[in-house]
Amino acid sequence: MNHPKEINAFTKFPVSGEEERVGTILTSLNIAVIQNMRADIAQEKINLPFTPNDPLSYAQQEAYLRGQLDILLYLIDRSNESQQFHHIESTSQE
Repeated sequence: MNHPKEINAFTKFPVSGEEERVGTILTSLNIAVIQNMRADIAQEKINLPFTPNDPLSYAQQEAYLRGQLDILLYLIDRSNESQQFHHIESTSQE
Protein backbone atom coordinates (compact mmCIF):
# COMPACT_ATOMS: atom_id res chain seq x y z
CA MET A 1 0.00 0.00 0.00
CA ASN A 2 1.41 3.37 -0.99
CA HIS A 3 1.26 6.04 1.68
CA PRO A 4 1.10 9.71 0.73
CA LYS A 5 4.10 11.79 1.78
CA GLU A 6 1.95 14.12 3.84
CA ILE A 7 -0.58 12.62 6.22
CA ASN A 8 -3.03 14.86 8.06
CA ALA A 9 -6.36 14.49 9.85
CA PHE A 10 -8.23 14.34 6.52
CA THR A 11 -6.03 11.74 4.78
CA LYS A 12 -7.83 8.44 4.14
CA PHE A 13 -6.50 5.23 2.63
CA PRO A 14 -8.53 2.98 0.35
CA VAL A 15 -9.07 -0.33 2.19
CA SER A 16 -11.66 -3.04 1.81
CA GLY A 17 -14.00 -3.96 4.65
CA GLU A 18 -11.97 -7.08 5.37
CA GLU A 19 -8.70 -5.12 5.36
CA GLU A 20 -10.21 -2.65 7.81
CA ARG A 21 -11.38 -5.43 10.14
CA VAL A 22 -7.99 -7.14 10.06
CA GLY A 23 -6.20 -3.81 10.42
CA THR A 24 -8.05 -2.97 13.62
CA ILE A 25 -7.04 -6.19 15.39
CA LEU A 26 -4.36 -5.36 17.92
CA THR A 27 -1.73 -7.75 19.21
CA SER A 28 -1.69 -8.60 22.90
CA LEU A 29 1.42 -6.39 23.21
CA ASN A 30 -0.42 -3.49 21.52
CA ILE A 31 -3.29 -3.91 23.97
CA ALA A 32 -0.92 -4.05 26.95
CA VAL A 33 0.86 -0.86 25.87
CA ILE A 34 -2.43 0.95 25.18
CA GLN A 35 -3.83 -0.18 28.53
CA ASN A 36 -0.69 1.09 30.29
CA MET A 37 -1.16 4.42 28.51
CA ARG A 38 -4.80 4.50 29.68
CA ALA A 39 -3.73 3.82 33.26
CA ASP A 40 -1.12 6.60 33.16
CA ILE A 41 -3.60 9.09 31.69
CA ALA A 42 -6.32 8.09 34.17
CA GLN A 43 -3.86 8.66 37.02
CA GLU A 44 -2.88 12.03 35.53
CA LYS A 45 -6.57 12.94 35.28
CA ILE A 46 -7.19 12.01 38.93
CA ASN A 47 -4.18 14.07 40.03
CA LEU A 48 -5.15 17.09 37.95
CA PRO A 49 -5.10 20.06 40.31
CA PHE A 50 -8.14 22.27 40.37
CA THR A 51 -7.39 25.97 40.71
CA PRO A 52 -10.48 27.98 41.69
CA ASN A 53 -8.96 31.08 40.08
CA ASP A 54 -8.66 29.32 36.71
CA PRO A 55 -11.49 26.80 36.24
CA LEU A 56 -11.30 27.07 32.44
CA SER A 57 -7.74 25.75 32.41
CA TYR A 58 -8.81 22.77 34.53
CA ALA A 59 -11.77 22.07 32.24
CA GLN A 60 -9.55 22.19 29.15
CA GLN A 61 -6.93 19.88 30.64
CA GLU A 62 -9.59 17.47 31.90
CA ALA A 63 -11.32 17.39 28.49
CA TYR A 64 -7.99 16.76 26.76
CA LEU A 65 -7.20 13.80 29.04
CA ARG A 66 -10.76 12.46 28.73
CA GLY A 67 -10.41 12.58 24.95
CA GLN A 68 -7.17 10.61 25.13
CA LEU A 69 -8.83 8.00 27.34
CA ASP A 70 -11.80 7.79 24.98
CA ILE A 71 -9.73 7.22 21.84
CA LEU A 72 -7.57 4.58 23.50
CA LEU A 73 -10.67 2.73 24.73
CA TYR A 74 -12.16 3.05 21.24
CA LEU A 75 -9.08 1.36 19.73
CA ILE A 76 -9.32 -1.53 22.19
CA ASP A 77 -13.07 -1.88 21.65
CA ARG A 78 -12.64 -1.87 17.84
CA SER A 79 -9.99 -4.56 18.14
CA ASN A 80 -12.21 -6.72 20.35
CA GLU A 81 -15.17 -6.35 17.97
CA SER A 82 -13.03 -7.25 14.96
CA GLN A 83 -11.59 -10.27 16.76
CA GLN A 84 -15.06 -11.49 17.70
CA PHE A 85 -16.29 -11.03 14.12
CA HIS A 86 -13.22 -12.82 12.76
CA HIS A 87 -13.72 -15.67 15.27
CA ILE A 88 -17.41 -16.04 14.39
CA GLU A 89 -16.63 -15.91 10.67
CA SER A 90 -13.86 -18.52 11.04
CA THR A 91 -16.08 -20.81 13.13
CA SER A 92 -18.97 -20.63 10.64
CA GLN A 93 -16.69 -21.61 7.76
CA GLU A 94 -15.59 -24.85 9.45
